[in-house]
Amino acid sequence: MKTTARVIGRLVCAAGGVWVASEVVGRLRVGGTAGERLGSVVLLAAVFIAVVMLLPMPLTRLLGRAVTRNQRRIAEEPDWDASDWEFFAPLRRHFVFVGLGMVLAAVVLVVVGPAGLWAGTELAAALGMDVRLDGGLKALVTAGLVVTAVETALQLVLALPVKRRRSGALRSLSGLLLSGAGLVLAEVWLDGVQAADPRWLTLAVVAALFHLRFRFTLTLPVPGVASLVLVSLNVLALWLVVWLTGMLHVDGFWPLAGTVALMWAAEWPSRLASAAAEARANPPQPPHDPFWPEHHMPQSPLY
Repeated sequence: MKTTARVIGRLVCAAGGVWVASEVVGRLRVGGTAGERLGSVVLLAAVFIAVVMLLPMPLTRLLGRAVTRNQRRIAEEPDWDASDWEFFAPLRRHFVFVGLGMVLAAVVLVVVGPAGLWAGTELAAALGMDVRLDGGLKALVTAGLVVTAVETALQLVLALPVKRRRSGALRSLSGLLLSGAGLVLAEVWLDGVQAADPRWLTLAVVAALFHLRFRFTLTLPVPGVASLVLVSLNVLALWLVVWLTGMLHVDGFWPLAGTVALMWAAEWPSRLASAAAEARANPPQPPHDPFWPEHHMPQSPLY
C-alpha cells in the first residue's frame, strides 16, 4: 500500500513537472482541449516515471549492496597486522562508491530522465495526441531537467505531512524558497539579469533547477576560503543552468556572480539549520579515556 501511494505521488508530481515544462520550455508542446492536455500530461508523466524508476534500478541495487557490505567491513575490528594498502581499502572503496553514486545520479538527471520524456512524447504522438518536442538534444535535456526539478520540489511539499520526513523536507523546501527569493532579488536589483516569460514561473523553475545541484561541505583553515570555493562551484552550477535552458538572461560574469552571492546569502538560514540537524544526529565522540577499565580508575578524563 505504501509503495502504491508513493508511486501515485511521484506520478502526480511528475505530471506537474510535465505541465510546467510545457509552459516554460518553448520546444515542448502539449496541445488540444483541457481534457486532451490532461491525458497527454498524465501519459508523459507515467512513461517518464517508469523509465526513471526501472532503468537505473539494477545499478542502484547493486551499488546499495556493495555499500552495505563495505560498511560492515568498516565496522569490523581492523587487522592491525595488515599492510597500509589493505588497512585503508574499505575507506578507499567508500569514496569510490560515493563517486559512483554521484555519477549515477548525474546520469539519471541528464540522460535517463530526458530519455523517458522522449519515449513519452513518441508514444503520445503514435497514439495521435497533440504532443511535440523539437529543438534537438539541448531542448530534450532542458525539458527533462525541468520535469525532474519540479517533481522534486512537489515531492518535498507532499512529504511535509509525513512526520518522519517532515523536518528534512522542511529544511530542503525552505532552502529552495530562500534561494528562489535571492534569485528574485537579483532579477530586480541587478542590471543584466532578466527572466524569460512567464516571469514568475520561470524564476521558480530556475530556482528548482539550481536546487538540484550537488552540495558539498568544505572546511579549510583560512577563514573565508571555503565559502569562496563553494560560491565558485555554485556560480558554475548556475552558469550551466543559464547556458542549457536559456530561461534566465545574464549579461556577463559579474551579474552571474552577484546572482549566486544573493542566492547563497538568502539560503544561509537553511544551511545553518541543516548543519544543526546533522550535528544533533551525529554528536561528537567524547574524549579518549586515558585509564584502562581494569584499573578501576575513573572512566572520564581528569582534565
